[in-house]
Amino acid sequence: MEVSPTPTPPALRPWQRLAVRLASVFVLVTLVTVGVVGVLVHQRQSRAVEDTVGTQLLNIARVSALLVDPAAHAEAARVRRADAPAYRRVTKALTAIRDETLLTTPMRTLTDYDRGTRRARIVVTTAEDERPGEAFVVGPEAADAVAWTFEDGVARYTGIYRTRGGTRISAFAPILDARGGTAAVLEVDYPVDFYFDRLRELDTTIALGSLAGVLLALILAVVLARRLTRPVVALTGAAGRVAGGDLSQALAVTSRDEVGQLTRAFNAMVEGLRQREVIRNAFGRYVSPEVARAVLESPGGLALGGRKREITVLMSDLRGYTRFAEHGDPAGVMEVLNDYLGRMADIVIAHGGTINEFIGDAIFAVYGAPVEHADHAERAAATALAMQRAMDALNDANVARGRPRLLMGIGINTGEAVVGNIGSEQRTKYAVVGAAVNLAARVEGCTVGGQILMTESTVRYLGPLAEVAPPVRVELKGLDAPVALYELRGLGGRWAQRREAVAESGRDVSLPLVGWIVDGKQVRSESFAGRVRRLGARHPDRPHVRRSRRRGRPRRPRRRPRLGGLVSAIETRR
Repeated sequence: MEVSPTPTPPALRPWQRLAVRLASVFVLVTLVTVGVVGVLVHQRQSRAVEDTVGTQLLNIARVSALLVDPAAHAEAARVRRADAPAYRRVTKALTAIRDETLLTTPMRTLTDYDRGTRRARIVVTTAEDERPGEAFVVGPEAADAVAWTFEDGVARYTGIYRTRGGTRISAFAPILDARGGTAAVLEVDYPVDFYFDRLRELDTTIALGSLAGVLLALILAVVLARRLTRPVVALTGAAGRVAGGDLSQALAVTSRDEVGQLTRAFNAMVEGLRQREVIRNAFGRYVSPEVARAVLESPGGLALGGRKREITVLMSDLRGYTRFAEHGDPAGVMEVLNDYLGRMADIVIAHGGTINEFIGDAIFAVYGAPVEHADHAERAAATALAMQRAMDALNDANVARGRPRLLMGIGINTGEAVVGNIGSEQRTKYAVVGAAVNLAARVEGCTVGGQILMTESTVRYLGPLAEVAPPVRVELKGLDAPVALYELRGLGGRWAQRREAVAESGRDVSLPLVGWIVDGKQVRSESFAGRVRRLGARHPDRPHVRRSRRRGRPRRPRRRPRLGGLVSAIETRR
């Protein structure tokens, strides 16, 4: 089997490689997973800090509110002076709680809160830079908590929020008056930057661990991706070599997973292709590659049956080969025949024809079946001209080896025929049958020397592309009416070529001739007489001479002239 060069696949960019994609997906999944886990841990720790600190701060606010003397607080709110005994009494209680709980932020009580402006009035404060009666602006993060505490008297704490002073949590508890109503709200802040510093350290630890995990995942991903893609790369290379015609590929199955199944399927496919190629090569020794391809690639290619199709049939035969075969060396005879058939077969196939059969030194070729060509007649005519040129080259080589010069006659006919498989279930043959085939054989039998004769139907198909000699009408066996035959001398169009004119050789004579008509296998009693007017290597173009294909039994004179391979044109008289 001829192996064509293996096609080189285009180079893949790094991100187009399967290993890179698998590794990237693996790393990306790992990175996303670690990132999501890190975010969840951070959020959970933040909520834990918020809940823990907020609860403790809320308890401090509640206890502080309970320890504030409502009467003293009411008096401090009324006098609004830092040196008032009531103010100092409340401030002392709040400072004691602040020192006991190690708070670093001031504690204050608020009243007269305006929800729209978020402003309240300070009653008591532990901050040195604040004075009783001053306005205090509540931050937007704590505004709702303050308002709800004033409204429902329920202590609550805010979430973690950021200010210019840092990250804080605030808690609010109501200070009740003598009637149990909310007289003021105690506000206490607590900075949580320390906790978030620790949380950031935890985030850094998680990030470093995540980075180490990603690097480990990258290494594992590369190893696994290469392990997974190695069989795929081997399959790709083997498939490319199979595409180039190398059917000796066989891959080792190294796993039992889907890749292993794919490898086994590939090996089975190559084995099937190998067997198919063996069948094709063996089959192609007996039929043309087109027929072999049509039969092997068609699901019903071997089914018996046929169909009508318009085709062009080419018949060729050697002149003088039988005598050469009888007297020549057997090895030399077969060498000449094989060389001749090989060159002619190449020409037929090159022009899209199908060699239906070799009949000794005769060739039966078909155009338009099984492969359809709209220009089947043109292909057949071009084949005939190319065959005659190749025959001239073969003759030159044969003469140089001391062998005789052989001539080849070619007959071409276009018509409808039945094409398809004939035979039995055990033995099938692709055949072309019909009157068009028989007529092509008859036309070839009319050739003299190296003529190419075509029927009128073929000439009509070719139209102005064909350069032909004037027609000659002959009577053919099995046909009621004479048939016009045209000698092909050149062709135009896609397959343009021209055959050089063959020099005529011969002499004018006047020899009497008497013959009898052979009808089938019977010889009629009726005879006819005529005269031989000219002897030559080819039929001369003499329109006034009526030629006949009737076989006669001539009455020869005693001294017969040596004519060699010369043939005669016969003028007949009834």
